[in-house]
Amino acid sequence: MKTNKTYYFIALTLFAIAIIGAVVNSILNYDLVALKFTNLGYPVYLIAVIGTAQILGLILLITKPNKWLVEWAYAGFFINFTFGIIAHLLAKDGNGATAVFVFIILLVTYFFEKKVRHDKKFQKKEVKLTLSK
Repeated sequence: MKTNKTYYFIALTLFAIAIIGAVVNSILNYDLVALKFTNLGYPVYLIAVIGTAQILGLILLITKPNKWLVEWAYAGFFINFTFGIIAHLLAKDGNGATAVFVFIILLVTYFFEKKVRHDKKFQKKEVKLTLSK
């Protein structure tokens, strides 16, 4: 149970570093990122939209205000990285290895978050059973 939580926090930390790094890179190297977006066939205004959505999604994953919002944040990141990988492959602009790496970290974070949440529910039931005896 404790190892699941440790793996979850390691994966979430790596994911947060990757997302923050991508957003900071988009701000500092805006011209290069805009050129890359144009080469991939996306409009440049999406840089700000995606960056804002990524920061908001990361805040939701860290704070976990409710289960529904967290699931939508995961879905948004899943769609973002899937389209990023596909765009890189279709434009023959590398293999999108960074997007694949962060996508794998996202999946690890998602599955361990589910396990940690399940462990907490199991722990609460166990405490209730011992208190009722």
